Amino acid sequence: MEKIDPQQDHERLKPYAPGQKITFRGTAYRIERRTTLASGEAAVVLQGDHDQFVISANEFLAVVR
Repeated sequence: MEKIDPQQDHERLKPYAPGQKITFRGTAYRIERRTTLASGEAAVVLQGDHDQFVISANEFLAVVR
């Protein structure tokens, strides 16, 4: 069986662990989990006080960094 190398986006999300609190676009969120979209793209589930949503890793990293 051949080992599959992790995608670069998944590797770039490693510093952002589930449960970590971050500020995203001026609002406080908690990282619920890291996941993969149906397209295979890495993503993050963010949980706020009143909302929860999934955002692609590229969009998340562009704003958080």
